[in-house]
Amino acid sequence: MDKSMIPPLELKTIEEIKRISAKQAVHIKIQPEKTPKITDSKFGGVPYWDLCMEYPTRSNGTLLMLLAQINLDELNREGKNPGGKLPKSGMLQFFVDCMDDIIGMDDQNTFDDNGKLPQDGFRIVYHKNINEAVSEADVKALGIPLSTDEELENTPIWGEYGLNIELEEKYIGTADYQFQKYFHKAAESVGWTIDPEKGFYQNFSAASREYLDEELNNPGHWMLGYPYFIQCDPRSDFERNAYQKDYNLQLFQMDSDYGDNTDYILWGDCGVANFFINADDLAKEDFSDVLYSWDCC
Repeated sequence: MDKSMIPPLELKTIEEIKRISAKQAVHIKIQPEKTPKITDSKFGGVPYWDLCMEYPTRSNGTLLMLLAQINLDELNREGKNPGGKLPKSGMLQFFVDCMDDIIGMDDQNTFDDNGKLPQDGFRIVYHKNINEAVSEADVKALGIPLSTDEELENTPIWGEYGLNIELEEKYIGTADYQFQKYFHKAAESVGWTIDPEKGFYQNFSAASREYLDEELNNPGHWMLGYPYFIQCDPRSDFERNAYQKDYNLQLFQMDSDYGDNTDYILWGDCGVANFFINADDLAKEDFSDVLYSWDCC
């Protein structure tokens, strides 16, 4: 849009928001022509699995399906681990219950006795080391559900896809529960006196709001970026919870991905899924407390 339509102080505030929130994130794109191996980064398909471990199931015994896996050995070797925030080796995997109507999400987000969100209908698994000797046949023999199985009608992903991974600078979006904090800090920095009784939306002009939507929107597949939502940020609910959990980092985002006569991923009615973690837990390589949520139109 024509930035000359934006009041100067509002434009300066937007640019300051971008400056103070800018960070490197992992941008993931599907490469349909690439056939991934069992140890490659990929969406769907046959997961890498350490056969000495128990395969992830939910409490009723349902086997979970691989949603995505990221080969961290490759990521680090190629210099694509921004700030070294992800583990330096191994494999990070995301599993969901593809037999469930809400794909393994706990829509109540009920904490357990340890103050954590239980991973029943989904699971985050971290393998510190990768055994290259594991074969697809070995893993398939476990009888696990695969995104390539034609009878799976509720899975959001309908194949096995290789990935291209790059780093890209991203900025906080307006739907992020932390945006208001950045807005107030940026406005103060540029000398814009705002109405403290109003949120950013009421303070900004229509032209600024349109520019914000264009500049600070974060759809697509990401790790360590800023989230994108169809409806609202589920983390804002925790401000009213006794545990006051702070899932302040986007671990992984998988968006719906379709078009040009291809349908790779679809969350409900064109939705998006997010996995959030506390930054301190990630630094400790502790993936036992993760907020998983997806929404759609």
